[in-house]
Amino acid sequence: MPVCRISKEMRLRRRSEFVAVQSGGRKLHGRHLLVLALQQTLPVGRVGITVTKKVGNAVVRNRIRRMLREWLRTNGWVPPGWDVVLVAKDSAARQGHPDDFAPDLSKILRQL
Repeated sequence: MPVCRISKEMRLRRRSEFVAVQSGGRKLHGRHLLVLALQQTLPVGRVGITVTKKVGNAVVRNRIRRMLREWLRTNGWVPPGWDVVLVAKDSAARQGHPDDFAPDLSKILRQL
């Protein structure tokens, strides 16, 4: 899959979009991530990333977000028609490379 930029259409941007996925979506557990997914009728898959203050300080939280976005950018995106919220667990703070999230994200994207 070619490396591409994450456009605005590919992201969940409003709180109401996050809440809709979190309240009505499927819940999938990985080792470092909790994934909430909701099927939509949109032609593109959208993703939102949530890292709470329980995971670490701002530097750690931003590093986790960057690693997740990098993995999604290089290894494939959310399937079309799905809204997905990735919620980082505490163990995500100890990961040092985007490929450390590969088992979780690959398994979850296959399940969708």
